[in-house]
Amino acid sequence: MDYRILKLTAYEKIVFRLSAVGAGILLGWIFYDNLIPGIIIGILLTFSENKYKEFLIAKRKETLLMQFKDLLYSLSSAVSTGRSLGQAIDESINFWRGTYDENDYIIKELKLMSKKMRESNISDIDAFKDFAERSDLDDVRDFMMVCKTCKETGADFTAAIDRGSEIIENKIDIERELKSITAQKKFESKIVALAPIVMILAIKLLSPSYMIPLYETNAGKIVSTVSLALTASGFIAIERVNKIEI
Repeated sequence: MDYRILKLTAYEKIVFRLSAVGAGILLGWIFYDNLIPGIIIGILLTFSENKYKEFLIAKRKETLLMQFKDLLYSLSSAVSTGRSLGQAIDESINFWRGTYDENDYIIKELKLMSKKMRESNISDIDAFKDFAERSDLDDVRDFMMVCKTCKETGADFTAAIDRGSEIIENKIDIERELKSITAQKKFESKIVALAPIVMILAIKLLSPSYMIPLYETNAGKIVSTVSLALTASGFIAIERVNKIEI
């Protein structure tokens, strides 16, 4: 599996597109009280499929990273007892089977690396390098480089793996703490971006007569369109700010 690429199944595409159209119809009802603008908005939202895929890829890589952090423990423990990296990979399969099932990413990757070493007769470093490239995770690449450098220079493999694993684990923990600290602020910013929609919906439900000028006059329709455009722009701007890495 290449974690940089994600292809939606036919079912996932249908669900996404129906959800997009449904959201568009809801916005059309709130801002225009009309089905046709809602359908148009929904069709436009279906073009955000790539953004949805980017979101799923990021979630998948985050899950893999957390599983890799666990893997570092078993690899370091096995190497410290005199095992090679290849042997540590094989032992980690059974070690983590009780925690992860066969469909979890890290079990699949461990089995794939073991299979390549056994059937394709490639080195443990090359097998891990292939995993690092497909994962597109800096921490996996860093660990692979530690292993590769030790093999090439003849350095103390056990000490290097132990220290390298510790540093990478600490780095992952710090990154998670930073994400936890900023998660609430990101959530609050999204609430602020969506607040105009909620307010208009509340007025529409509680005092429908106040919305008649917006729905039945040309000036009102222009105001609704500008409001929707500004709300969308604000949400996009906040999303871009939230994507900035700390």
